[in-house]
Amino acid sequence: MMTASTLRQIVSRSLNSLLVKSGLECRKVLTESRTISFPILTCKMSSVYVKNVENEDRLHISLELPNSKGTLKSFNLNRLKSEPLGVTMERLRLSLAKKLAKKPKQKNKKGNVEGETSACNKAEAVQVPEVEAEPEMSIEVIHNGQVLDTSISNQEAWVKGAVLKVGELEMPICFNPPSVKLQSLPSIILEGFPLFPVAEVEFADPKSCEFFWKTLEQKDLHKIRQGLVNDKVDLSCATMAQSFIPSSNDVGKLVMLVSIPKDGEKAYKMEAVISPNPVISSPGLCPFEKRHDFTMQRTSAGRQSFLSIAFHSFRVLTYNILAQIYADTDLARQELFNYCPSHALDMDYRKHLLLKEIIGYQADLLCLQEVDASIFSNQLTPAFRSLGYICLFRPKAGQVSEGCANFVREDKFHVVNEMDISLSEYLSTDQSCADIWMEVCKVQPLKEKIEQRSSVLQVTVVESSEISGKYVCLANTHLYFHPTACNIRLIHTAVALRYLQSIREAYLIEGKEISLVFCGDFNSAPHLGVFQLMTAQMIPTDHADWISAGKEEAFTSLELYQPINMESACGRPAYTNFTQGFQETLDYIFIDSDKLEVTSVVPMPSEEEVRAHVALPSIVFPSDHIAQICDLKFR
Repeated sequence: MMTASTLRQIVSRSLNSLLVKSGLECRKVLTESRTISFPILTCKMSSVYVKNVENEDRLHISLELPNSKGTLKSFNLNRLKSEPLGVTMERLRLSLAKKLAKKPKQKNKKGNVEGETSACNKAEAVQVPEVEAEPEMSIEVIHNGQVLDTSISNQEAWVKGAVLKVGELEMPICFNPPSVKLQSLPSIILEGFPLFPVAEVEFADPKSCEFFWKTLEQKDLHKIRQGLVNDKVDLSCATMAQSFIPSSNDVGKLVMLVSIPKDGEKAYKMEAVISPNPVISSPGLCPFEKRHDFTMQRTSAGRQSFLSIAFHSFRVLTYNILAQIYADTDLARQELFNYCPSHALDMDYRKHLLLKEIIGYQADLLCLQEVDASIFSNQLTPAFRSLGYICLFRPKAGQVSEGCANFVREDKFHVVNEMDISLSEYLSTDQSCADIWMEVCKVQPLKEKIEQRSSVLQVTVVESSEISGKYVCLANTHLYFHPTACNIRLIHTAVALRYLQSIREAYLIEGKEISLVFCGDFNSAPHLGVFQLMTAQMIPTDHADWISAGKEEAFTSLELYQPINMESACGRPAYTNFTQGFQETLDYIFIDSDKLEVTSVVPMPSEEEVRAHVALPSIVFPSDHIAQICDLKFR
């Protein structure tokens, strides 16, 4: 049996020997190459961490202390904030007594580990006796030089500035320490395609955290993992950066990512993940990389003078990125996209192409459609936040797990307001649409279909960061697709325009200058009603779209008009959606031509490139749609 005094000696001796070894050793940062050159990073030290999250009823207490052999042992307590400190101290004392002095398990003659029961002969199993903890072992919490009364609550005791005393050793409590929890690296990593850390950061500014990237030979994997178990990691020639692009020299190697949360100059507990699979070769030159030749430079900055506004431009992108919930279906794999290799339809592969493509366009305002909620959270947001964008997501109405996403570059615009709506709900409830809703209600089958639609209008009002008083109303939508639903798309477009007009008028009444940019996948070709309402500003009662679903849903008593002079900034390309069985122009960037002027449009890929792998998507095109990009300037 081990006495409390012996246990105290073990704790003190082991801790004292480790304290002199703790910290970050041999650190040297080579700023010019962003490469870290130091042999071992070690974070092995005794510590007490207390996590107190507002609106949670429990405290999370984590200790790292050495046992009799000097190996760090972790102790994690999850206790009620209202629980008396004495109860928590007793629970901690028992854990320390059991774990710090526990002997390694020995194998018996049968080859079984002592303390475990043999399935063949339970009677021969030998139990390892546990250490008996004695009540006189001293564990205290001290604050402002005073030992705290054990009757007070955990909430009052475990606070910033307090100290945990174990035997003779005093350890300051690290209250709500910065932490970074890394998600696993992708199962597919492509040469030449960027990687971004997917991390949950607590109590820290994500921009102040450090991320280190390194490629590893597979033969060294076991040794590296053993080092990580002991909180040691070799970062020789590691790259410190918010992202990492594997080179051709990295093909066949694993990728390791190490995160170190920071608070000023102080570093906290690191975390590391290693990719499950090695880097693989790229699919070759993707056609979008040729389009990047036209967006190598960011748009020009503007400046305001007393007499006029100097040339100021901004880049807009709209792109339906093909949601995985639609790509990963029997219909998609066996019929719609049966020409596309199976692995190239998986988002694990496509997300690499999407990130590289979209980032390369260097747009200031981005509107994406068919964005899976998980892809927005785990892929797009980490990447674009690190590049200086505000990331906004609006799922479709109902239980649909995909939706629209707007991204705003912070150094060009700042977000003033988010004003999203469900189109069908707005149609049925807002007075501005009463005339349309009255006609719809006369045709019950049409009314029922419209009420079932989940289409939304994502609206983000932004103000130029460079020219004060210049506002843009950025709208993003994805209209319902069905071959006979031209009538529904036309109605939803009219609803969207009335809502946008109300926003525009509100700003104009306040004397503010606002321009409209309306992006999306409208699922409507240029010869149909949506394009006509946008650009010709009216739809007569006898328009063909009113009878697109046949006599059952037809009505010919509604004339539509909208007062904004709109134009398609990217013109009328031959197609923006290209599959084996369907090619059409569906995606547009509509702009208020009284307020905005097009300065350039990124050319479309050639038809030869589009057909090189039959159709879209393919191993070099991540979606069945083609991104539309243009540069605009204020008039």
